[in-house]
Amino acid sequence: MTNTTTNRSTTKNTKALVAATAAVMVILVGAASAAIAFAPGWFGAAFVEKPKADARESALSDARQAAINLNSYDSANLDQSFDNIESSITGDLTDYVTATRDQYTQQIEQTGARTMAEVLGATLTSLDTDDGTADALVVLATTTTWPDQFSETWRKTMRLTMDEGDDGVWKVSEWVNLGNDVLLDQTPAQQPDPNAGSEEPGAGPEEPGPDAGGR
Repeated sequence: MTNTTTNRSTTKNTKALVAATAAVMVILVGAASAAIAFAPGWFGAAFVEKPKADARESALSDARQAAINLNSYDSANLDQSFDNIESSITGDLTDYVTATRDQYTQQIEQTGARTMAEVLGATLTSLDTDDGTADALVVLATTTTWPDQFSETWRKTMRLTMDEGDDGVWKVSEWVNLGNDVLLDQTPAQQPDPNAGSEEPGAGPEEPGPDAGGR
């Protein structure tokens, strides 16, 4: 009787163990299936979306800087101005700037002017990471100041076509100005003071004192 009871108890324990093992296997299989189903999304986020987001950030940042370089110059330091421009362009634009650099240098030097550009807003309108190309819209405020301190600030909008180089830097291969520039501010030239350097009315040479002169 005792053996029979023991066998029954053992059988129940074995069935319970088998049932528990089966339940654990079901959970593990479900977890594995979920992991497999999740893997493509995780792979896409890690190996596709992040590089594309990085490329978008780089292309937009380089487009902003290129727009500044293309619209800034200082007649007192044109070599640096043109170096900045050439650092942001590629392809036929580089050939064009190289061919016309001396001509524009002479024209700008004669004005004695200085133009500074500031980005008001920028966005990418297209991005192809496979081809390494992008298009950007950039809105700028450019302020030009002449030697007499007369200055004008204009808002302008540019469309830039960007190409990615082997070094990962995005440069402008083509640009177009969109619409007409809008005048934002204007500062009149400084007028010379009409009294500057003139003597006060009635002022004349100082008379010598009583002890002045020789004896």
